[in-house]
Amino acid sequence: MNLNNKWLWMLGVVGLMGCDVSSQSDAVTVAARNSCEAYADCEQIGSGKKYANDDDCMTREKAFWNNLWSVEACDEHINSKNFDFCQEAIKVLSCGSIVDQAVLVADKCSRNKVCSGNP
Repeated sequence: MNLNNKWLWMLGVVGLMGCDVSSQSDAVTVAARNSCEAYADCEQIGSGKKYANDDDCMTREKAFWNNLWSVEACDEHINSKNFDFCQEAIKVLSCGSIVDQAVLVADKCSRNKVCSGNP
């Protein structure tokens, strides 16, 4: 990821994290950005790597988070505290740790936790 894109992504995440994220769409975008930032930090974006480029990462990560947090289950039901905890967990994932990723999806960022807020 080039430096300009990295700063734009960070500004976008800060912009969305600065207010309560309540829509499923915003939550998916923030989670995808944080995930792609983590993959970039782990040098997993580029030719011959997990993701071919930034756009490939965002497209595939958005699909992943959309699948985990469906619109029906999550829209207007984002639990801000649990969502923020999930985002912090994404940011500190160990590069290539399958265990960390499994815990992230099954526990820290589970639909039951992230989508448990009141509308």
